[in-house]
Amino acid sequence: MQAVVDHFRELSRIPRCSGHEEKVREFLQDWGRKNGFSSRTDAAGNLLVSVPASPAQEQAPVIVLQGHMDMVCEKNRDSSHDFSIDPLRLRFEGEWLQAAETTLGADNGAGLAMAMALAEDQDLVHPSLELLFTVDEESGLTGASSLAPGFFTGKVLINVDSEDEGVFTIGCAGGRESTMVFPLRFEPFPETGLLFELKVNGLQGGHSGVNIGERRGNANVLLARLLAQVHAQAEIRLAAISGGSAHNAIAREASARFAAVPADEPRLTDLIRRLQERLSQEYPNEPKLRLSLQTVPETMDRVFSREITDRLIDLLQAAPDGVMAMSREAPGLVETSVNFATIREKGAELHLLFSQRSDKAYGIDALSDRISSLARLAGAGVLIGNGYPGWQPDLDSDLLARSKRIYRELFTTEPMIEIIHAGLECGIIGAKYQGMDMISIGPTIKNPHSPDEKLHLPSLEKIYRFTAALLGTYCRN
Repeated sequence: MQAVVDHFRELSRIPRCSGHEEKVREFLQDWGRKNGFSSRTDAAGNLLVSVPASPAQEQAPVIVLQGHMDMVCEKNRDSSHDFSIDPLRLRFEGEWLQAAETTLGADNGAGLAMAMALAEDQDLVHPSLELLFTVDEESGLTGASSLAPGFFTGKVLINVDSEDEGVFTIGCAGGRESTMVFPLRFEPFPETGLLFELKVNGLQGGHSGVNIGERRGNANVLLARLLAQVHAQAEIRLAAISGGSAHNAIAREASARFAAVPADEPRLTDLIRRLQERLSQEYPNEPKLRLSLQTVPETMDRVFSREITDRLIDLLQAAPDGVMAMSREAPGLVETSVNFATIREKGAELHLLFSQRSDKAYGIDALSDRISSLARLAGAGVLIGNGYPGWQPDLDSDLLARSKRIYRELFTTEPMIEIIHAGLECGIIGAKYQGMDMISIGPTIKNPHSPDEKLHLPSLEKIYRFTAALLGTYCRN
């Protein structure tokens, strides 16, 4: 167990935001060489480390331990942390491990560290192992999507990217991204105007699939509501707007700048105060939610035109977000959802990014059509991504049966079996490599994709023991 923590510490010193896995890949290759393991990469940057079987176990089936090298790089607004050069600042709080002001990267650094420790464990009898570490999982599963046939050979795959110890994941949702492209038109900043800045922050955020059913606040959605209320009270012109950070994270912060006459300031300030009280009651699970309205001393050269301001606020208000349908087959499971992920200005365009998820292909298609229709009504274009497939469960899986038996023997309790409303690389790998027997496991991680992310250390020890024992079931006595 200490070896897992030590490896995680080392990984936490290395930059590994999505799309920038070069240094962590080099680190893992060096680690493999030092241990006598061969490795290779593909054109996308995915890494495969081959670990020889224990003596006399060469004929056992090859087992793939699979995770991703990248992490979601989120930090608090007032943090000066630079993910490109700064190591994560780890802190232990009782049974939990966190990072100061940033995401921890336990998703999926804990899984990588565990695979490394298992490969090094001299007391462990195991078959040949293939450590498959992919790139750019968090930005859209692009590493797994780029895998070519024959890159690895194993037909049994243990994905180490789940976030609840004692839960075996055997299926997942598919997903797709849609981007509305809203054209902007500008006019000069009003001569008598005063520049205001409206902010929404302090929200939990979280994973846009795992946490979407918990009714957490989405900063983009709340900002849209606030702007509509402000616009009803005063003649404003939007001047700038942004929100959210990633397609797979619920937006924690959003802000907008707008022009209004100075005489509107007292009325708008009182309005935001009253809305703070209302939203605090509406979102009791968001105790740190904060709304602020301040005047900005500098001015801007231009604002959005009146027509664009009106149309954009209506579009933001109508943008879909949250749970769209619950599963009929699995009570309590979200079937279809959409995350209003980011708002970004790009030149004379505003890009609104939506992440759709469903375990039904028609659910994703219907949401894509809805977003396209809304875009057309608003005079916007839309870009629809290709998406990724879901992972259909196999209740007769030999790997699942072994896993359940080993878990019962070790911990004298039954594991939970679940299908999750999130994308896992297993869906893509299973579609590319037919006949794979797969399961996804992991330690308990709370609040992934946010600076409140934390890793439960006792669960990390349990999942290590379990995986080691599971590997042993494929070996001959």
